[in-house]
Amino acid sequence: MGFLAKTRDLYKRHLLAGSIRRREPTVHDIDFAVVPKGANFGLWKEKVTKRVIEIGGKVASFGEVISSFTYRGVQVNLFLCLNEEAWGVTQMWATGPKGHTIGMTLKARDRGLIINSKGLWSREEPPRLIRTRTEKDVGRILGWKFKPPEARGKASKLGSVFD
Repeated sequence: MGFLAKTRDLYKRHLLAGSIRRREPTVHDIDFAVVPKGANFGLWKEKVTKRVIEIGGKVASFGEVISSFTYRGVQVNLFLCLNEEAWGVTQMWATGPKGHTIGMTLKARDRGLIINSKGLWSREEPPRLIRTRTEKDVGRILGWKFKPPEARGKASKLGSVFD
């Protein structure tokens, strides 16, 4: 049984992401986008830490944006979505690749917005979270023609990696 099967009950929502979702031929780690189950992050962090140790894993780092573990000799990363209104951004951020994420950052800047691992934001004071429940929402707001994960980061005949 894999990491997800042994920890699934700890997430309100989850998505296999990263190089596996992009169908890359070489995979170095396993990435998941997750929405933690429960409103108390500290309590959830304790539950996840305990579970990882119980299943024979090791906690490498545990943050509010990304957490890393070693399970059966493989690095497992959880990209955390603490606000479901930002789920689309978390999916995109966790899936990558890095060049695609940089491209989305530039598109956001060009539209007077900010995108980071926690969501898409206005530049108002204080910044306002813009609802992105899907990756297609992110694309619509940023003027990005949606690309399926396996096409991201690959130059096309008609455009750049930032399309």
